Amino acid sequence: MIVLTANSFLMNQFSQGRIAVDTIKKTVDMWKGKGRPVVIEFMYDQATQRDLVTVNQHNFRFHGERAADDVRINSMLYNWKQVASHMSLRTFCDADTVILKLLFDVEQILELLGACEGFLLKLQHIRATVNETMRVARQKRDFKPVREAASNGRSTTESSTRNPSMDDAYGGMKLVPDSYFE
Repeated sequence: MIVLTANSFLMNQFSQGRIAVDTIKKTVDMWKGKGRPVVIEFMYDQATQRDLVTVNQHNFRFHGERAADDVRINSMLYNWKQVASHMSLRTFCDADTVILKLLFDVEQILELLGACEGFLLKLQHIRATVNETMRVARQKRDFKPVREAASNGRSTTESSTRNPSMDDAYGGMKLVPDSYFE
């Protein structure tokens, strides 16, 4: 979503004559210098698109509530740099707060670049799905000691007063499947 929106934004700014030609030439030369294939329009990776926007930011016309606020624009461009860096790595074990921050930053970037309504609605749907998944996971985690206590014959008050870290040093992780205990 970010790459497509940034490409559309850059094409719009280019058609209105707001991009300095020398910055385009430097970007193309840098891209070729890394041995990468030719790119159509401005369909570079996020980091390259962001660098092109940053170099020309004083000539550009941004979108959204923060369009005239230079501090907000600089903040969003900094956040975009962090998002691009984070998304370039394949991480499958980020904390919930990291995922929520990433979704928040992506929404701000898309708004700044004037994303189409479809992208913003899709992002809202993704955010709602992520929030629901995290809520369900938290519920499962919070109610696990109560279920385990009931299955072990202990009362729920007994299980809630005992320190779970003293009972299970691994926090409920099963390191050996039950089938191995015969």
